[in-house]
Amino acid sequence: MKLRTQSLAVILVGLSILQSLGAWAGESLILRSGRVVVAPQDSSIAPFPGDSSQTSQLPSVFVAQWSGRLDESLRVSLTAKGFEVLRYLPEDAWVLTGPARLNAVDGSELGARALMPLSPEWKISPELMEASVSQASKQWLLVSAFKPEWISLVLRELRSIPGVAVLRFEGSEIAISAPLSQLEAIASIDQVEWIQELPVFVSLDYSMASDLAPLPRIAPEFTGYESGTKIMGFDAAWSRGFTGRGQKAALADTGVDTGDLATLHGDLKSVVAKGYALGLGGKSWGDPQGHGTHVCGSVVGTGALSGGNLKGGAYEATMLPASIWSPIMDNLAFPSDFNKLFDPPYADGARIHTNSWGSPRNLGEYDTFATNVDKYVWDHPDLLVIFAAGNSGEDANADGRIDEGSIGSPATSKNVLSVGASENLLAVGGIQKPIGQLRDGDKKWGAEPIKSDFLSNNPDGIAAFSSRGPTKDGRIKPEIVAPGTNIVSTRSHHPKATTLWGVFDDEYVYAGGTSMATPLTAGAAVVARQYLVEAAQIASPSAALLKGTLVHSAHDLFPGQYGRGQGQELLKPRPNVHEGYGRVDVDAMTQLVGRTVFVDEKTGVGTGESKEVSFSLGAGKGIRATLVYTDAPASPSAGKTLVNNLDLEVVDSSGAVTRLQDAVNNLEMVEIQPGLARGGDYIIRVVGKSVPQGKVGGKLPYALLISAVD
Repeated sequence: MKLRTQSLAVILVGLSILQSLGAWAGESLILRSGRVVVAPQDSSIAPFPGDSSQTSQLPSVFVAQWSGRLDESLRVSLTAKGFEVLRYLPEDAWVLTGPARLNAVDGSELGARALMPLSPEWKISPELMEASVSQASKQWLLVSAFKPEWISLVLRELRSIPGVAVLRFEGSEIAISAPLSQLEAIASIDQVEWIQELPVFVSLDYSMASDLAPLPRIAPEFTGYESGTKIMGFDAAWSRGFTGRGQKAALADTGVDTGDLATLHGDLKSVVAKGYALGLGGKSWGDPQGHGTHVCGSVVGTGALSGGNLKGGAYEATMLPASIWSPIMDNLAFPSDFNKLFDPPYADGARIHTNSWGSPRNLGEYDTFATNVDKYVWDHPDLLVIFAAGNSGEDANADGRIDEGSIGSPATSKNVLSVGASENLLAVGGIQKPIGQLRDGDKKWGAEPIKSDFLSNNPDGIAAFSSRGPTKDGRIKPEIVAPGTNIVSTRSHHPKATTLWGVFDDEYVYAGGTSMATPLTAGAAVVARQYLVEAAQIASPSAALLKGTLVHSAHDLFPGQYGRGQGQELLKPRPNVHEGYGRVDVDAMTQLVGRTVFVDEKTGVGTGESKEVSFSLGAGKGIRATLVYTDAPASPSAGKTLVNNLDLEVVDSSGAVTRLQDAVNNLEMVEIQPGLARGGDYIIRVVGKSVPQGKVGGKLPYALLISAVD
């Protein structure tokens, strides 16, 4: 396939390590398709050369790059001239659209160092480009427009391309069937932002292991570890009165039990307020698979039918579940417009939304769905969205360590809390075989020490199947882990429901996967919100502060379940791409008040600005500072997805500065251990390194937590 090239002095070079980006700032575009080195040009941008259909006017979308950092004053100036900023592209470039009948744009008019059309090859997923070389057959594709208002224009153009069939459209997305030979024609539509394979989403219980016969249980005897809450320290939080009381959570999954409040599972009847049927062709929010019911119980199950032994993490909260199960597809199928997915429970008061599903394809990719989730959180900064990291972890090179780079979308989103699975502690029931003996275990985990390990024998270990980071642009994912092996929770009574990893009794079943770790984390997030409201007196905590609270108090699992040396699971302390910042610790989380400064900065900082907090550290103590901010959605075409860059600096009493200068993640933590930290007065500073797309007035809000540590 030969794509149109532009008459610009550009050089395509391989995408290099992101740590070296500074030398390229303002001189190149960092794209998924490669790095484009842009030579400065003073001439105006004109219509695409050789396109007779566009010789009378400028392409409706083009790229402008500046030599310096972008800020709000430049955006205001562009708006006054009739231009609209559509997306940020690294480094220091905006995708713009202008007046419809403008024939040319003068670079000096915008103060830009270079102007260029948006090249078609920049709009196509590299994985799809590779497939197009070897395949001539039709494929299902997802085409995204820059704006929902442009969907009719894109549809009209698509329907004029031979071989293209429109399957459905919603919001800014259009699902089509098309020959891969037509990718160039599709990408040449000005209003199209991105083209990728149409993803298939699945629930993220580790279903490949579920067809193994589990060991039978003689009678339901409780050890206290069945639900996974004990390892996470929920008991201590509950004893302090933090049970999720007064909070509302939501989930999107396969449904919940019967989908009828009158006949709902006894553990869920008093905590589920209403449900939504959002699956394609769905009329009920009942659960014909069993997965969603199990997930729901881990968040809010009251334990009524188990004598209180099998409670969810936030058992006094209210749940608003949605079924995204499609009876037509007999699988998960739901609106690609995430407003339709998140809006109903948000309008009903939910401020934590948990999702135990994702795509096992194109791992590590920041795709259209990751962009859309980031956009929703950007527009609703008080909603914490949580996603399962995926179950694609394996040791393909047989070196005894799980390989990196297996996170699925939408867990690749910047603004969500992505959750991996650590091990529960359960020796009887569920799946109790060496990991190497699981289905395909010899191929995925055939080397020691993984091969002989069991799924739930060491709570300091990460589940072998749990997806690891980093994302393709180098971000740390998952951010956190929670128990996700042999978890006992509520059982669906729908006649078609499966028993997942095996039957505990008539009301409960075992299951495992990052699907199970995610709702337990959601329960912790609900408890965290209650804690921040009641104990820290923060009336409406942001999603960034909730995320920061969970990460700030997490327990580092380093060096992992196999100890140090040969076969060591975690080669360095947190953060790392296996555990993120550690395992959720609800006990520690509900002891933060009195030793922690919470900053939920709703105004924030702009480019070149900073804000400071003073903190007094006692002798012999260490210090931990955690910065989290909700970032603007990135373009799926960007090779680096961080749009706004805030930096964290910790200045001790001598004036020594500790800083990360992280230009990749929107979460930073600085830790100085006891014995290395100097006592006395500290300054913790948040710096607006680059804020090209802020919120009000070009500033970016953030959350900051500072604690003394023993």
